Amino acid sequence: MNAVSDIAAASLESISDPLALPRLHTLRRTGRKAIRFSGWQMVEAVGAGEVGSMWYDLAIYRSDAEKIITELIARRRLMGERDFFRVEVFDTLAAASFWLESYACANDVPIPADLAADNGPMSSAVLQAVQLRQRISRIEDDYRSLLSDIFEVLDMTDSNPSEALADAAG
Repeated sequence: MNAVSDIAAASLESISDPLALPRLHTLRRTGRKAIRFSGWQMVEAVGAGEVGSMWYDLAIYRSDAEKIITELIARRRLMGERDFFRVEVFDTLAAASFWLESYACANDVPIPADLAADNGPMSSAVLQAVQLRQRISRIEDDYRSLLSDIFEVLDMTDSNPSEALADAAG
């Protein structure tokens, strides 16, 4: 189960309130300098970390320069695996949602070092590959659930229902 922060409703109201003051935010990025901006946090969701070895946390901000900033954190529970912090900036919420929907979770899943070992039996490598694929599938399902929760809080709907139904069916 994902946890969408209570801040969402209050933040959405404060963004539309002309008297609400923006806050200074500093967002960490893996392998790059942190990004700092003034604005409002629209929504924050924490993934289902209690059940998996990897999950996502997501926050969406609106800057006072009218940009949308997404903070996507790949959280990793296993020893030796580090969290991965990604921050992206968009002109519109629609562009941000498109990027989030097309995000490839599989790229964030660490591949076990011994998967490609030449000294093990092929059956062991196949079993590890199947387990990795199952892990990726669970992570992708959790991520899609997280996005659904976020989009519900932001009251975002698909503008082309027939296309959305076709995507769900196929």
